[in-house]
Amino acid sequence: MALTVSPQIRIVALIGLLLAVSLGGAMRFMGGGSGSATAVVPSQNSAVLRAKDVASRASARAKNPTATATTHKAVAAKAKAASAPNTHAAPVKPAPVAKQVSPALAAGLPLSLARSLAVNRTVVAVIYNPQAEVDGIAFAEARAGAALAGVGFVGLNVLSQAEVGKLTEQFGLLPDPAVLVFTRPAHLAGRLDGFADKETVAQAAQNAATGT
Repeated sequence: MALTVSPQIRIVALIGLLLAVSLGGAMRFMGGGSGSATAVVPSQNSAVLRAKDVASRASARAKNPTATATTHKAVAAKAKAASAPNTHAAPVKPAPVAKQVSPALAAGLPLSLARSLAVNRTVVAVIYNPQAEVDGIAFAEARAGAALAGVGFVGLNVLSQAEVGKLTEQFGLLPDPAVLVFTRPAHLAGRLDGFADKETVAQAAQNAATGT
């Protein structure tokens, strides 16, 4: 009849074997150098300590397998909860831009200008011809001037009927380049015909913003 050796007995036997090997090595070391002050203590040998630790943990798992399984389940549950999306987060409310766009559109301003006025109280609009080199420089200066003044900016292509058609109906034929400064809801507060550098544009925008 075959004998079955329990895991605990195997662990004890392994510890005994490691202790015997370590003790034998220590004895040989001490015998070879009796004058040495650094004799090895078998109970402090790192291999023995690791073996004892492994045996202790294995014995604990064998005695209480339910606790180990519960620990693994708890760790898995925490990881799953951390990765799950937060369904209770408050929804982000969209900015009420549409309400601000309508008055500018009703006043006959192009859509791009109306949208900019919805988020900026003052907007610099440059009328430019994309095929003209001077207009390209004027466009860059107007954009830089708007940035200096901290106001909105849009570019309106003079060749596009959708962008400048309604403006010409209100203000007549517009030259290019030209700078128009608008304030809410759709008020033309400043106009610069021809080329204008960024400092001039910024001053015009600041005057419009303060009502001077």
